[in-house]
Amino acid sequence: MTIEPGSEGERILLSKWIKKGRHLIVGSSPLGESYIDPNIKREGAAAEQAEEYVKFDHEVANQLPHMKGKFRYELETYYSNTWGPYLPKED
Repeated sequence: MTIEPGSEGERILLSKWIKKGRHLIVGSSPLGESYIDPNIKREGAAAEQAEEYVKFDHEVANQLPHMKGKFRYELETYYSNTWGPYLPKED
């Protein structure tokens, strides 16, 4: 399912993507291009978080194809310019 640009659905999904990728090494790839680097050792919760993020990143790119390939900075700037600087507290 594709979500329309500028819609409430886009706001919610993009805010979840921004939050989920914070502080993750895999979170530095453009939207839809995150991957698990086998050269980086992750264990326990960190490994699980990274795997969840990569899967979510690819799902978000499918739902927001107009955003695919854009880097975190671009998407955070777009979010801030469109809906303001604060992310919703709910997930």
